[in-house]
Amino acid sequence: MSKFEIFLSYCWSDDEIAGKIETSLAKNDTINLHRDKLDIGTWRSIKEYIHSISIMDYTILLISDAYLKSSNCMYEVLEVMRDRNYDQKIFPVVINSGIYKPAIRAEYVKYWQKEYEDLNNSLQGIKIQNIGRLGDDLKRAQNISANVAEFLDMVSDMNNPAIEDACMAIEGKLKERKFIASVPEENSHKNLSSLEDFIDESAFTKTTKISDYQINQFMQQSFQEINDKMRDLAKQLEDKYPYFQVVVEKNDSRNYLYQFYKEGKLIKGIHIFLNQVFGNMTIRISTNFYSFSNNSWNEEYISQDIDGKLYLVSQFSYVSKEYKMSSEDVVKDIWKKYINPYLS
Repeated sequence: MSKFEIFLSYCWSDDEIAGKIETSLAKNDTINLHRDKLDIGTWRSIKEYIHSISIMDYTILLISDAYLKSSNCMYEVLEVMRDRNYDQKIFPVVINSGIYKPAIRAEYVKYWQKEYEDLNNSLQGIKIQNIGRLGDDLKRAQNISANVAEFLDMVSDMNNPAIEDACMAIEGKLKERKFIASVPEENSHKNLSSLEDFIDESAFTKTTKISDYQINQFMQQSFQEINDKMRDLAKQLEDKYPYFQVVVEKNDSRNYLYQFYKEGKLIKGIHIFLNQVFGNMTIRISTNFYSFSNNSWNEEYISQDIDGKLYLVSQFSYVSKEYKMSSEDVVKDIWKKYINPYLS
């Protein structure tokens, strides 16, 4: 059986998270996971090792502040970007959620611009025959400076998982791409039957009740649909009424912040976030739009099984029309209660 080559790109300060991902993927014998601590022997060339990244099937990127300021890590990013379809071959795990803010992304561009300028100034006065590989370092800093904005723009536009969901999301993506094979049903049954001396199989009854897994999948999908529609309506508002501006900030796959401006003045903001209580997810709305804090909220939508089908239901309303809500119904409810009164 052929194996798939997966590269784990990370900064050593994030070694604990890298270790968890390595442990999670190690149980799959169809994957060869590569990371520097596993592959690079003592006194071997780091640069030669990094050159091998471009031939990997897939690359996992642990993106933190330290990662984005590391020359070696960003050199790894450049190697990944050599592939024209590199955005289809990466799996970003965003540790530094600040990259979703344009101002923060701009700071990283300025950081690498300054790194290039500082090194360039340091090389002034050195004769070309004496410069050695410092010229390569200068070129690398220039390439990072020229490409970091494109890389951050692309990553910040992706629906990246929250850190706590990263391992599950990575395995799901690899299964989707056939990198990890699902356990065949017959093998699963075979393993179960080997326990028949210890477990009464008659106790394994099937249930038609909607599972926690199905509920959480429904809530995650609904949350994404709600925010997709919110962003679409915000764009329509700006296009139709130029004196309105809407800033949308995505902290991670569970947090969105919307700020509404009229003629440059902030008139309203809301925080929409996916919360998890006792195993099941809920969608909450907070008018505390100054931060991504999840400690308070003004509205909560839960899932409810009605005649074997899942719907969204407002927890804070007893109006009958707010039962059996779709994602679009929730968006209408949000605009009616929290946005429209402030636009006029």
